[in-house]
Amino acid sequence: MLDLAGKKIPNTLEEIISPGRTALLVWDMEYAIAPNAFNFGEIRKNLKTLTALARSIGVPVFYSVQVPFDLQKEEAGVWVRVRMQRAKITDISQLLNEKEDPHGRDIINELKPEPQDIVFRKRRPDGFVGTDFDLMLRSRGIQAVLIGGVATEGGVEGTARTGRNLGYDMVVLKDCVGSRNRDLHELALTLMERTQFDLATSTQVGNIWQP
Repeated sequence: MLDLAGKKIPNTLEEIISPGRTALLVWDMEYAIAPNAFNFGEIRKNLKTLTALARSIGVPVFYSVQVPFDLQKEEAGVWVRVRMQRAKITDISQLLNEKEDPHGRDIINELKPEPQDIVFRKRRPDGFVGTDFDLMLRSRGIQAVLIGGVATEGGVEGTARTGRNLGYDMVVLKDCVGSRNRDLHELALTLMERTQFDLATSTQVGNIWQP
């Protein structure tokens, strides 16, 4: 621990992710998103092990689910353009004609939430924007968040940055995050590492959390 004017500041990974102060966030592991990751199998396996371990020692497990705004009634113009660019289309009517698979918003079976887990909806690639995630963490006395899921350069990095700005210790699980684009995944991890984020593997966390 660091000692600053009588205030104890966790400094090692073991201190930062102590079960009494930590939550695990499983980010967008739903059928419409997660299976597109180049390393989906690895993410799925590691998060399955880690969520089970978290529950066994009383670490709360949160799940995010992406729920897009209605394009015509609710969505901001900038995000209409982003969605068109992602879909590689130039005709806005093509977005309007897209049919969403309701099954796509289901969390994958291998990581199906347990009754004690918390699932929350979000609209943006940031778990703190427009959600009650911050309030739910603070009501439980949580000070550190481990995050894994898809995509590294999107919601994982966005949530990690906002969380840190709000005063949380944000730990990115580098073998539990991924993307459909390997280059962007690796760039995001490098950027976070070079800007002083805490990164760890599921094995490192497991070794600390083992009863």
